[in-house]
Amino acid sequence: MVSPTRRQFLAAVGVSALSATTGCVSGGDHPTYEGTWSRRGFDDARTGFSPVTGPTGNLAVAWRADVFDAYPTSTPVVGDERVYYLHTRGGQDGEHESVVSAFDVATGGEIWQTTVSVASFDQIAYHHDSLVVANRRLYVRTFEGLHVLTTDGDLSWTHPVPTTEQSYPVVAPPIVSDGMAVTATFGDRTPPSGIVAVDAENGRPRWRAGFNARKVPWTLSASEGRVYVPFFDGDSGLVALDIRTGAQEWSLSLPVGGPVTIAGDTILVPLAGDPESIAAIDRRTFELLWLEPASRRAESGLAVAGGLVYYVTERMLVARRLDTGEPVWSFGPTPVVSLSWTPVVAGPNVYVVAERTNEPASPNYLYALDRSTGRNRGSGRILGSPDTAGLAVVDGAAYLALGRGELLCFESCGFAFGGRCLGQ
Repeated sequence: MVSPTRRQFLAAVGVSALSATTGCVSGGDHPTYEGTWSRRGFDDARTGFSPVTGPTGNLAVAWRADVFDAYPTSTPVVGDERVYYLHTRGGQDGEHESVVSAFDVATGGEIWQTTVSVASFDQIAYHHDSLVVANRRLYVRTFEGLHVLTTDGDLSWTHPVPTTEQSYPVVAPPIVSDGMAVTATFGDRTPPSGIVAVDAENGRPRWRAGFNARKVPWTLSASEGRVYVPFFDGDSGLVALDIRTGAQEWSLSLPVGGPVTIAGDTILVPLAGDPESIAAIDRRTFELLWLEPASRRAESGLAVAGGLVYYVTERMLVARRLDTGEPVWSFGPTPVVSLSWTPVVAGPNVYVVAERTNEPASPNYLYALDRSTGRNRGSGRILGSPDTAGLAVVDGAAYLALGRGELLCFESCGFAFGGRCLGQ
């Protein structure tokens, strides 16, 4: 169910009742909704950067749509003026139906809904945060396998790649590159675990790489013909595979503690340990460029843009120089930045969710910050918790799902009433 549009709401409350106040409010930018947000982390390299310019100023909810609320809350993706969302109808002792829905970017009207998986098991989680839009197709990783739909909602094919026992990792978008879709046999399991590549168009198997001595593959990354596979268990480490053949190119013994980001010739690796840290490693020589402490959560990732790297640590958003690790600016801990948040950079802005603990009920706010200086360029209240979901941004609009079963669109707003944007 979609909440009323701004035009419908204005008609309901009466334009004349608002005319006395609208004249003194400056207008916001009109969104074009141009651009694509393909996955959580934006691209295969997990840089979290898109050149589009997202909303700033007074960030208000332009529309909201009801979605299923079974864990985990997924990251919306955007392409061709549609917002796509993976969600599961939960409930104990019954079937759990995972579906993909398509919504209009401007109005939130649901265009179609397609079931991709039905399971009868009862677990904490029912799907991975895994939706990807690429080449006019949608790629979805559920616990049963990899599913592909057209952007019109037709299920094209499914390739079985089961997740066993615990649903690790929560964030698991497949890599879609070089004509292939690549995923892993996620979850705790008896070796061998494996990385699986299929033809991105028809789902036919291309290659499989097994790892007998390693346990839990984590969120995959890719860049320049390589797939980067972190293993989340002790010093199991990081492995690079040729994306065309699956052949192993190299491996590093590291206590990997989260998703890996590739920024040019630099690999950014979250490390487990006491203390936890972020390591910057030269991709060609494996030289350690810098190492900085970082108290964070395993699912939270990094973002890179304009020579800076952004990540959340100690309840703050931190920006450091990519080449040296030198701190540039920070935001927080007042307000308190969520440790599970992955920064998103769109054009000149970096977006973050933070909690104002000094206000009644400690509400969450979405902030737009200048990516170079950290200056606050706008904010808007979130009536709920975003849990571990990521943000999707296109020109003039940002999309975020809440754990209570809502998908929200934020836009720059010239005039808001009761938390709803009524005019640009």
